[in-house]
Amino acid sequence: MTVRVFANAILVLSVFMLAGFFIREYIKPLQKLFLPSSLIGGVLILILGQQGFGFIEVPAAFKGMPTVLIDFVMASLVFGVDFNREKLKEYLDYVCVPMPCYGMQMCIGTGLGYVLSKIWPGLPIGWGVMGVFSFHGGHGTAAAAGAAFQKLGINGNMEVGMILSTIGLVVAMIIGMIIVNYGVRKGWATYVKEPTKQPAYFYGGTLPEDKRKETGHMVTTGISINHLALQACWLFASLFLGQKIFALGTLVIPSLSHLPSVLHGVVGGAVMWQLIKTLKLQGYVDVKTVKMISGFLLELVVFTAMATLNVKFISTYIAPILIYTIALVVLTIPLDLWCAKRFCKDEWFEKAVMSFGAATGNTSTGLALVRAVDPDSQSSAGDTHGVYATLMGWKDIFVGLTPMWLLSGVGMTMGVGAAICIGFFLCGMFFFDTKKRVRQ
Repeated sequence: MTVRVFANAILVLSVFMLAGFFIREYIKPLQKLFLPSSLIGGVLILILGQQGFGFIEVPAAFKGMPTVLIDFVMASLVFGVDFNREKLKEYLDYVCVPMPCYGMQMCIGTGLGYVLSKIWPGLPIGWGVMGVFSFHGGHGTAAAAGAAFQKLGINGNMEVGMILSTIGLVVAMIIGMIIVNYGVRKGWATYVKEPTKQPAYFYGGTLPEDKRKETGHMVTTGISINHLALQACWLFASLFLGQKIFALGTLVIPSLSHLPSVLHGVVGGAVMWQLIKTLKLQGYVDVKTVKMISGFLLELVVFTAMATLNVKFISTYIAPILIYTIALVVLTIPLDLWCAKRFCKDEWFEKAVMSFGAATGNTSTGLALVRAVDPDSQSSAGDTHGVYATLMGWKDIFVGLTPMWLLSGVGMTMGVGAAICIGFFLCGMFFFDTKKRVRQ
């Protein structure tokens, strides 16, 4: 692909990304479901493209962009992450709420996918694991897992991941609000007697002046280097470092060459940040800007993945995908609520809806559900989830590992999922059981 071909693809992408943004701005139900503009724009060009009405041509360059760009996004996940020991100790009980759900979805989802593939034999190998990545990580993590499968020669899981992530957003908001209303009526909520409505700007439109936040800070003079260029270089160099680490590792352990490239970003980002801290170069890094660049790349990943979905594949296998989704959601709801009520010392319901939203849609939907029961941001649910995401960032390694495991069967993935589910559940019972505390 030449630079000109890539540039032309970006021009088309920009037009339809804007179209997706304004469609979302003026069609309010899309805002309430938290569907991102990149997803809407990608679906729009898919409908108008070769697989739809044929009015326009979807650039061929779109097909390969998700598998390349997702490596940069993965590098940003651990870049700039520091652990606050006091917060870890204070919020550790919450970890035992989403992690059992994560392990359950990995174990049951993989097994259910295997069973359904016997009924619908055309489903791709290992598709059942895509639920845990789609529901717990959203479109970005699903794209990373789909890309890992593609690099192993397994197609179709990108489509499965994108559809599951989209369904997950809808489920998270619709089912989540049912849970919110039921919980408030039962008196479970700490701060409200009835769910609150969010201000209009929460869903779309321009932010009021007093709600606008800074996206970053310049760390050096523009005469030296453009601020955005410097922060982008930190991110890109992280992936470069990860690639070199794996290249050297392959000389010692040849099997490392078979690991998906999404792991290059994770390892590179972690090592780069540790080097920056060791050399005391943090003053030259603005993590907010790095994350902003990563977010931009993630928008491109979601857009291009949606724009190049295999429509025939999705229409053929929508039935097992819906069966799979219903099964995992039905299992997630009681497990999430029970663990939150049993393990969380304070604000258990707020933490439960945060966990449910993040375990079926993404972090944004979790925060939206929390806002419905905590309009003045009095609870620690959002901060707690942030600490959890930092502490449990290691689980992103499964995005690269499980596709390899699934080449030889479902046993390894199901076993690891079961171990995560049972292990964190037992940790909750042993260390954070609120009933045990009451008895004491």
